[in-house]
Amino acid sequence: MSLKDNMYRIKVFIKDRDKKPPFVMVSEFLNLWVSKGNIPMHYFGRFLYRKRYTNPSDFMDMKQYRAIIFSKRNNEEEYVHLLSNKFLFSLLCEKHSLPTPAVLSYNMRGNFFYANSLSRITNLDELIRFFENVFNTTSNERLFIKSFCGYGGTEVFLLHREKLKEQLKTFGDTLLTSAFIHQESIEQHAEINKIYPSSVNTIRFETYIDNSGKTNILGTFIRFGANGRVVDNVSSGGFYVPVHPETGTLLATGIQSMIFGGNEFEKHPDTNFEFEGFKIPFFDEAKALCIKLTKYVPNRLAGWDIAITPTGPIVIEGNHTPGITVGEIGYGGYVKHPLFTEMISKS
Repeated sequence: MSLKDNMYRIKVFIKDRDKKPPFVMVSEFLNLWVSKGNIPMHYFGRFLYRKRYTNPSDFMDMKQYRAIIFSKRNNEEEYVHLLSNKFLFSLLCEKHSLPTPAVLSYNMRGNFFYANSLSRITNLDELIRFFENVFNTTSNERLFIKSFCGYGGTEVFLLHREKLKEQLKTFGDTLLTSAFIHQESIEQHAEINKIYPSSVNTIRFETYIDNSGKTNILGTFIRFGANGRVVDNVSSGGFYVPVHPETGTLLATGIQSMIFGGNEFEKHPDTNFEFEGFKIPFFDEAKALCIKLTKYVPNRLAGWDIAITPTGPIVIEGNHTPGITVGEIGYGGYVKHPLFTEMISKS
């Protein structure tokens, strides 16, 4: 984390009008320092200084977070590879008929693969002809171009048929120097589109397989893009809204990462759609899909990004080491979760 980022976070904190009284913040900060045994910087980064959070001790500090996230017990090497590589994950889903966007083509640097054939691409003109062929022989008007191992919405491009040449002039060189899958675009459910139509807005389900082998859903939230962006990742400028884990209804407030301003929204800033009470279509089916996915990739800790189409849920990707601090907000603090001691255990 750069000095510039930290200075911006301090600026957001100073300007925040929803802070608790100073003496309360000082008291809570010192109590956390004593009880946790380390400097509780998460008190600021996760907005625990805001008035709504009356139980800051129920939230993981960074030491506890890292102990869970980076535990080899919770992330077995055999499964991490399947979750960290989008190409491998797509192949797995295809093999077992798990609903996921189809990979129409892919590339490994200048080697491009489509329709069981290999093309060697070395320049922009050849790249344009390759994608013109993909578009002309499929019914797709758009393709999602995703890095094999990209994270947080980085190296994701939405390629449009009608803007093909213009867009490839912008990021064509990037494609030729790395590995990408080229996925069909999906049709998002009309009710989700009412909130924000420019990105595929995914529900993140955080799952944990306990010692008995049961899959537990820890926390749930939905992410939205904003300002015309085509990705919904919180780390790329989007924001999240906690979801009630049983009913699938949105809670009242959307929250933005502190590095992007830490704003809170009761309505989507682009569409003015009110969040509170909105029920996600096919929510029970989406939960069932996540539990099913843990049978095929039984990593103890995982985050599943699920999109909702007009006919049901579809998995966009799986994630090892998911950022469970976000789901924790909706749950109200994982330290009080009945599985917390087991999750943080080394044996």
